[in-house]
Amino acid sequence: MKKLLIIALLFQCSYFIAQTGINSEVNYLNYDAFFESNELSVDPVLPNLSKPYLPGYQLPWVSKKEKYQDNYLHIFPIVDVLASFKSDAASTYSANLGAGFGITTQLSKKFYARLLLTGNAFRREGSNLSYSSIFRSDYLESFNNSATLTLQPRFRLSFSPYDFLNIQAGIDQHFIGQGKRSMLLGDYGAPYPFAQLRTKIWKIEVLNLYQFFKEDELFQTTKKFASTHFFNFNATERFQIGFFESVVFAPKDTLLNRGYEVAYLNPFLFYRPTEYALGSQDRLLIGLNTSYQFDRFMIYGQLAIDDFVLKELVDRTRWWANKYSGQIGVKGKQELTNGQLRWLTELNFARPFTYSHISPATNYGNQGNALAHPLGSNFVEVFTEASMHFNSNFTLSGRFFFSQQGGEDGDYSTSYGADVYVPYNNRPFEYGYKIGGNGKVNRFNLSVEGSYRLSEKLMIDAFVRPGVELNNMAADEYTTHFMVFGGIRTSLWNERSFSF
Repeated sequence: MKKLLIIALLFQCSYFIAQTGINSEVNYLNYDAFFESNELSVDPVLPNLSKPYLPGYQLPWVSKKEKYQDNYLHIFPIVDVLASFKSDAASTYSANLGAGFGITTQLSKKFYARLLLTGNAFRREGSNLSYSSIFRSDYLESFNNSATLTLQPRFRLSFSPYDFLNIQAGIDQHFIGQGKRSMLLGDYGAPYPFAQLRTKIWKIEVLNLYQFFKEDELFQTTKKFASTHFFNFNATERFQIGFFESVVFAPKDTLLNRGYEVAYLNPFLFYRPTEYALGSQDRLLIGLNTSYQFDRFMIYGQLAIDDFVLKELVDRTRWWANKYSGQIGVKGKQELTNGQLRWLTELNFARPFTYSHISPATNYGNQGNALAHPLGSNFVEVFTEASMHFNSNFTLSGRFFFSQQGGEDGDYSTSYGADVYVPYNNRPFEYGYKIGGNGKVNRFNLSVEGSYRLSEKLMIDAFVRPGVELNNMAADEYTTHFMVFGGIRTSLWNERSFSF
């Protein structure tokens, strides 16, 4: 009887595995399946495993045998020519001249590879670093006064040896969530080396992501690593919920040079017990991601917890170490006669000191940028956008956000929990921290964009985006800033300029 039960269980498991099937092809970060397809269960992990855009020109294979009919090799140019202007007390002019090439290939449905290589020459005139940094998301850089030369490789190797398993490695970004921002893992920073496992059995998908970061501090480069788990459960064809955890650790500390912690390589261990067992001071972030999809719109949300003590929350002490963030949003689409209307509205917030740690070597960031929301922490934000995608390759979109962020009174020696790169040890007191406290900055940002697809085959767009911002950064009084951003670009990744 026991043998029959085991055989039945194995048969049932093999049936579930056979029903799932994981593709070896990897789409691009700017592919949103909710808008681009009619899927009811949209993958919250981006880039997802689906048939990707295939820009460029397909090169013929030497063999024409039938068993190779699913193979392909595409090659295409990459264009990234951009310019921006911002007017205020010190006007800022920025320009980027970028060009490169891309290659995508698939072999026998099990192996997929993609390389995007772009060289950039960036020049800035003016002193406003926050806005000129819109181009600063490169993997390799060389500075020369106001000019910067960069080489931006993005590549992925993907192998699916079985229907339930996908293995990837490369240099790229990742995104977890259904919104414009992510409070768990976003794509506003620089690409990074990674290795990844995706396992799918029945309605459960497990992501194991091993990330290799770096920080440039005091004329030296500091390495740091992260191990990330994401367990996603498709409860129904419309509702899904996922558990997230990520531990960031330094390969070398005051006690030993451990390299990549072997215990964090285990894809089935939870990191909090492992961290305690190691007796380490590594930083751990846990969270939830959930969504419910209707026919024409989706409700989604996230919760991230850095540290949390319920008693301090109930007593309303505003303790510094109650560190958490969240998101709630809704997005929708409407098919029209001459195109598709898309819209999105979301609320994001983060308590002071969320994502920060005792040093940049263990904070939740990479190359000077936060790994979650680009504002870091100690903020609340309302973000909304709408776009009309016409059938004639023309897109018209509008974007508005309001943000309120505290901590402006601080500096590197005194932190009020806004900058994730300032150690939380530099806090001036233990209690009384609230979102927007200790130097509040309000920002109202509005922009519109018109873009035209010059080449559908090469995914090249020409665009222009004028915008205006009202903020009180420099003083108690509000000042108005006008911005213009435009150029010609290959649209194979998310363009994040002037959106934070």
